Amino acid sequence: MQKLALIGFLVLAFACNKEDDPEVFTSLSGYWIVRTPDNATTVTFKIVTDANSQYVIENISVTHNGGAYGGQPIDSRIMVTSPTEVESIYFRTSDFVIGLLGMSVNTTFTELQISNSSWNIDGAFREFAMIAATRK
Repeated sequence: MQKLALIGFLVLAFACNKEDDPEVFTSLSGYWIVRTPDNATTVTFKIVTDANSQYVIENISVTHNGGAYGGQPIDSRIMVTSPTEVESIYFRTSDFVIGLLGMSVNTTFTELQISNSSWNIDGAFREFAMIAATRK
């Protein structure tokens, strides 16, 4: 009986590998979250590929100083230059314009380093260098 239990354990251990791990990312696609260094603003979004294999942004959520900005449609744009490089991401409504510029993703696709970002929310402009987006 102990041998059978050991064999079952070994089969189970070999069946579970990193490829089956849902936390292993292989592309930009998926949910991301960006927080400003002052923790005043958070943007959550999902990067997906459309029918033409172009990257697009969906499911955008923006909060600023505790208030949610999602009552109106959020216009977004992403410019991907390679599987690990993003030139820009923009989010826009009549209440805010957020621009993320010069991004590169790490080898595990868990962090997106952002060289420069601009945040114009309710007329208040802020700019931050070297921030990061992480997986949500």
